This record gives sequence, structure tokens and C-alpha cells, in this order.
Amino acid sequence: MIQIQRSRIDVEAVVNSVRRDDAGAIVVFLGSVRSDPEVRALDYEVYRPMALRTLTELVERAKEKFGALEMSIVHRVGRVPVGGDSVVLACAAAHRSEAFAACAWAMDEVKRIVPIWKTEAGPRRPRAKPDGNPRGRPAAHRKVP
Repeated sequence: MIQIQRSRIDVEAVVNSVRRDDAGAIVVFLGSVRSDPEVRALDYEVYRPMALRTLTELVERAKEKFGALEMSIVHRVGRVPVGGDSVVLACAAAHRSEAFAACAWAMDEVKRIVPIWKTEAGPRRPRAKPDGNPRGRPAAHRKVP
């Protein structure tokens, strides 16, 4: 399951999408908007065709690199309020070490290369968040390692 959506994420559906009889572990990463005096919500924008393609490539790479059996990634776009879930990543593997490693790597890659951008919405004005790219190139121009 690879999805980009405006609606609330059904975490149970994401977890169920990776369940397999041969999986001894399922690791779930749930990213949520945390409370901050300057932040009331996060606004997410996406370049959808490239984001979907990149997410699909990430899942395949995680399976090859870590032996993950299944992986699902669902990311929200639009306005996500404080306390709301912005991304859910679930990974099934035969063993917990593989599931944890694949999940951590994939989430790092989602933040690093998937063309989804966030802006903080707060009491003063919207504020763009840096994407963590030291070269300042847009995420859409970076390749999956």
C-alpha cells in the first residue's frame, strides 16, 4: 500500500496491509504533528506523480536491502493539525531486527528524497521548513541510493 491522501490515515488498515503468516515482526512508524507555541498545524504539499514513484522505489529497495517481506507507506497532504498523524510506515519481516532496520532506513529516505514539503502554520505566519538537504537542491532532484 502506497498512498498519498488528504484524509485521516487508518493506521490499522496500514498495519493489516503488511500482515503475512511468514512475518515474525511488524514495525510501525507513526509520524505526528507535535505541539509547539509557534505551530498550530503543518501544511503538506506534494508533487504526486514523482512522490508515488519514489515511494514505490523505496519500498522495493527496502525489501532488497533489508529482507523486508512487505512495506506500506501512507502520507497525508494538506493541513494536518497538532496531534494529527502525517505519515504511517509499516514494515513486516521475518525478524524484528530486519523490520526495525528497514523501517528506520525507509523513513529517513522518505524525509530525504520524496517530494513532499511542509510549511508550519502558526499564530504569526506560515514558515517553510528546511528539507535537510545541505546542498539546497529540491528533493525531487535527488535519487534513491
